[in-house]
Amino acid sequence: MGGLGAWLKQAEPLLRGSRAGVVTERGRFSWSSLLDRAERLAADLPDAPHGWVVPADGGERSIVGLLALGLTTPSPRWVLGDPAVWSAAGTGAAGAGELLMAGPHAAPPTGVDGPTYATASSGTTGRPKLLFGRPHSVAPAVELYTDGMPEYASAEVFATCSAIDFAAAFYMVVAPAMMLGRDLVLFRPSSWQTAIPELAGRPAVCLAPPAVAVLGSRSAAARRAFHGTWFVPAGGGLTPDRAERISAGFPGCRFLTMLGSTETGLLTVDREVRDDGHVGSPLPGKPVWLEDVGQDGVGTLWTRGPDTRFAVTGGQLAARQDGAVSTGDLAHPAGGGGFVLDGRKDDLVKVDGVSVYPRQITAAVRALAGVVDAQVSVERSGSADRVTVIAVGDVTEAQVRDACRRLPIPVTPHRVVCRHADSAAYDARGKVLR
Repeated sequence: MGGLGAWLKQAEPLLRGSRAGVVTERGRFSWSSLLDRAERLAADLPDAPHGWVVPADGGERSIVGLLALGLTTPSPRWVLGDPAVWSAAGTGAAGAGELLMAGPHAAPPTGVDGPTYATASSGTTGRPKLLFGRPHSVAPAVELYTDGMPEYASAEVFATCSAIDFAAAFYMVVAPAMMLGRDLVLFRPSSWQTAIPELAGRPAVCLAPPAVAVLGSRSAAARRAFHGTWFVPAGGGLTPDRAERISAGFPGCRFLTMLGSTETGLLTVDREVRDDGHVGSPLPGKPVWLEDVGQDGVGTLWTRGPDTRFAVTGGQLAARQDGAVSTGDLAHPAGGGGFVLDGRKDDLVKVDGVSVYPRQITAAVRALAGVVDAQVSVERSGSADRVTVIAVGDVTEAQVRDACRRLPIPVTPHRVVCRHADSAAYDARGKVLR
């Protein structure tokens, strides 16, 4: 379960002495000043039976709330997410709105004792869910990343345009910046001018959906050098063509392509941008293996580690007593110890009487000239699965339908939606709006 003390205490001296801080559209805030605010907030926190909700608004107030909870003893339960969804009705805010009392619906499943935290996820179905971990595992998770990826150990800046309750944004950007005392840049997908000066000429890690990073490259317009910047694609979808477009605006940048999920944390890492399904090799120190391998060599990926989750609401998580977790990702071994992703067990749908994985449809649409992103959703409430394809970019419905017909197993989407390639096509987590 871990200890009951303040989970951020070990990082507090580092933050106090750091010259870095949090950068938002409102300006720069030093870690020391934010700690002062957090200590005042923590000193006056009332009892909260179900824990606290930290508003994931992308501003420094969210970070003050996180710091306050990290300095509180005994360590409380908390949720990083939308207060309108997870807070208790009629309860006031603590401080200047940095924290709100959680409602009973934000508590972990029955039988879970001790300190917990959760990041919120909309889920693939759009139904909100919470993914629970132990706050005292945050520091070991950051250590795992810095030990396994030199890019993380040397980064002076961690930046993201995704909402910080998106698990990847919290684990891959917010937590490392807090634990290491580095600059944390939080910006909207339409406000790359906040991030570009911080990334230019410095060792940096930037988490952004590939299509949004393409838009950011237009703002950067190759006016600076970004030899120390590593882009981490949020949600996947990084192709060689997209990488080329991003590099045109961010000259010298490189890419860390990763396989990971909100439940299992980081699984594999690759420094090549490929379009053959290869997802890299296991992160050093993070065991990853296949189980239930069939005659075709395809099995289910399993892992364990400090960044995995042990409970989930509104969804399914395969977690065992030994700490191993899986969400049903299917893969087969590749040369050099890596893996090639084949899909997910629960992704398989039947369209026109044939079985197909949505990711095959998405890949076919993204391959169209002019398309910068695509999303596939499946409606399962009727007698047959109904597929909606959303394409972002300069493309027509006829072109999308033609691409689906030319799949090895042809698909006829129930609905096709085409949107312009701008920030309005994405939600706060950088996902294509449905």
